[in-house]
Amino acid sequence: MRSMLEMMDVHAGLDEQFAVHRDFVVGLEFARALSELEKFEQQLRVHMDAEETWILPVYRERAGKVLGGDPEFFALEHKNILRNLQTAKESLGKLAADPGAGRRQAHEFLDLESMLLHLLQHHDLREKNTLYPRLDEVLSESEREDLLRRCGRGAT
Repeated sequence: MRSMLEMMDVHAGLDEQFAVHRDFVVGLEFARALSELEKFEQQLRVHMDAEETWILPVYRERAGKVLGGDPEFFALEHKNILRNLQTAKESLGKLAADPGAGRRQAHEFLDLESMLLHLLQHHDLREKNTLYPRLDEVLSESEREDLLRRCGRGAT
C-alpha cells in the first residue's frame, strides 16, 4: 500500500542539494554555491507547486481540523521559505561578485542562511508528522495513488 509519505523522498533530494550548496560556501566557491542554490530553488518550487496545486486543496477539503496542521500554515511556510531563499541568493550574489570575500564572509553568510535552514527543517517535520500522515488516514488507496501520480510520484 502506498503512502503520501513518499512525497518526503523529494525532501531527501532537496536536503542533499542544499548541503552541496553549503559545501561550496565553506569552500569559498561563492559563484558555484549560488548556482547550486538556484538549482535547489528550481526543484523546491516544483515541489511546492505540486503541494499547492494538488495536495493542499485535498488536505483542506478532507483532513478536518488538525492541531498545528491548518492548511494555511503550510502555504504561509512556503512563502516564508521563498522570501528567506531570495535574501540568501541576494547575499550570496554579492559575495560571488566580491573578489575579497573569504572565510569571515562565508561564516557570516552561513549565519544569515541559518534561518532558511531552520524554516526548511521545521516545514519538513510538519509535513512528515502532520500533512502526509493525515492524508494517509483520510484517503483511500486509489485516491493516494492518484494524488501521488499527479505530483509526479508514479507507481513504484
